[in-house]
Formats: sequence, C-alpha cells, structure tokens
Amino acid sequence: MQEVYKGKAWTFGNDINTESIMPTNIHHDVNKAAAVCMAFYDPEFPKKAQPGDFVVAGTNFGNSSSRPAVGAFVAMKLSAVICESGARIFVRNAWNLAFPVLECEGITEMVNRGDELELNIVTGLVKNLTTNKEIQAKKPLDVQIDRWRAGGFMQSMMARKDEIEQAV
Repeated sequence: MQEVYKGKAWTFGNDINTESIMPTNIHHDVNKAAAVCMAFYDPEFPKKAQPGDFVVAGTNFGNSSSRPAVGAFVAMKLSAVICESGARIFVRNAWNLAFPVLECEGITEMVNRGDELELNIVTGLVKNLTTNKEIQAKKPLDVQIDRWRAGGFMQSMMARKDEIEQAV
C-alpha cells in the first residue's frame, strides 16, 4: 500500500464535531453525507475538495457522538485528517475504517488553506510543499498501521483468523 500521499490542505479550527462532518439526518448514507460534509464550517469544502486532499484542523477534532462520520471522508477519497488533537472515539473509528487521522501539534501554525502537503502515513512526517517546511506528527501505533494496510478492522481480523482461533 502507498505510504506517502500528496494533496491540498483544507483548514479548519478547533472543536469540529461529528454532526458537522456527517449530519444526523443522512448519517446512514456516506455519499449523501459527503455532499454536505463540513459545509457548516466551509460551504465550498464538499463541492471543491478533491480525492487525495487533506483536512487540517485544530484541537478536539471529531468530538461529540460516536457516529462513523469518517465515512464521509472515505466517500470523498480524502487522504487523511491531520489535527492538533482528535477525539479518542473518532480517531479509533477512523483507523478501524482504514482512514488515517494523525495528531500533530503545531500543524495549524504551519499550514494554510490551499497549501500542497505530503504525508507519510507510516512515519507521520508532514511536508508543506508550498512553504518547504516540515513537521513530525505522532507516529501511528503499529496496530493502526496494520488495520490501515489491511483495509480496516474487520479485514485485519480476518487476515489473523487462524492466529485468533488458535488463541481461544
């Protein structure tokens, strides 16, 4: 699986909640959710974000409910979320759906909307190709990388089925 991704940055502030990522009234349809994803914060985002782009945000990203809001980002074929900090359940849900969320203190000071970024998912190295600056995000846990490479939690468990069956 490809480890390095390039795309445009879409910047957001702090406390982005899951209801604004994936609205309650359409949360069972990721394609409908993608069409309005984050529009509360930036009406242009669901219309203009391109496959491979990144969401860059401040602290407490994905707070509120445990809905699988990351499904909207997956449907949009975004590369990853890079945030100052993320809500625990959102981060777990994301990696379980094979969507990277990397926490990176200082990212909002280094990236502006429209900057071209390069992210190594495995190492957590973020390069701003527009400004020639780089920053180190927290390196994802091995279990997160394994789930991402497998295509998600269920796929990673199926790949380990024999090992799990022998352990019980």
